[in-house]
Amino acid sequence: MSLRHVAALLLLGAVWGGSFLLIKIGVSELPPETLVALRIAVAALVLLGVLYAGGQHLSANPRTWLTFFLLGLIGLVLPYLLITWAEQFIASGMAAILNATTPLFSLLLAAALSRDEQLGGWRSVGVALGFVGVLVAVGVESLASGPAASRLGLLPHLGVMLAALCYAITGLYARRAFAGTPPLVTATGQMVAAALLTTPLALVANGLPATMPSARALIAVLLLAVFGTALAYVLVYWLMERIGATRTSMVTYLLPPFALVYGALLLQEPITAGALVGLALVLLGILLANGAGAGSWWQRERRAATRSSASK
Repeated sequence: MSLRHVAALLLLGAVWGGSFLLIKIGVSELPPETLVALRIAVAALVLLGVLYAGGQHLSANPRTWLTFFLLGLIGLVLPYLLITWAEQFIASGMAAILNATTPLFSLLLAAALSRDEQLGGWRSVGVALGFVGVLVAVGVESLASGPAASRLGLLPHLGVMLAALCYAITGLYARRAFAGTPPLVTATGQMVAAALLTTPLALVANGLPATMPSARALIAVLLLAVFGTALAYVLVYWLMERIGATRTSMVTYLLPPFALVYGALLLQEPITAGALVGLALVLLGILLANGAGAGSWWQRERRAATRSSASK
């Protein structure tokens, strides 16, 4: 990868890692449904502007929009709601660690659905090690949880992992459903569909706010929508078109460290030894499952990424 691509990857990690911090700030004053609706609506407007400014447009095909709504529900509405709800009770850094299990779920789903993607050897070790890391991180944090979190037990943690599973399902399905479609069109269509789903949901669940949230909360939601959602999607697809999906997926390794640092510096969230050990095990598990000694899947993706880079 060129220095420009490495810089873009680091920027994406910094931006997406900051999303967990911004969610934590916003949900301290806004209900999860309202925060998610605002986040998605603003992001949809930004992406629509970028899409049409680039001369692209959304399809009017009803079947395409049915898929947009399905992916918008599974890939945006559900995970955003789950993570936002969970961050009322767990640290933003912990949410990022749990969210990093997305590649592990992707491997398990691919192995279950495809004869070509079988787990074995290092891949099985990597998946198992990744989930052991989750147990280590969550087990230590649970001991230090406050009263609200103790009443809910592990539900907030499981909520974030369910969100990671939603991301994995979306990633696998979107590749098939939108093969050959410009990635920005796919992202914008999903975001618009998600906005149409979440806006009435937020109004029904919470109505209009009786009092205005603070400037701090509103700025956090605006930054989350513009940078952590819309522009992050633009950047990730820019990278995928230039260095391939596999290399772009390395951002997974960057999100939790950024999120832990942001939470510690700006929210005074403690970085426990258990969280660090758990994070290290999760990332090592992803590395082993996708790379070190991991067989044909990694090799095919590397070759595809190389061909993609060479064609640019």
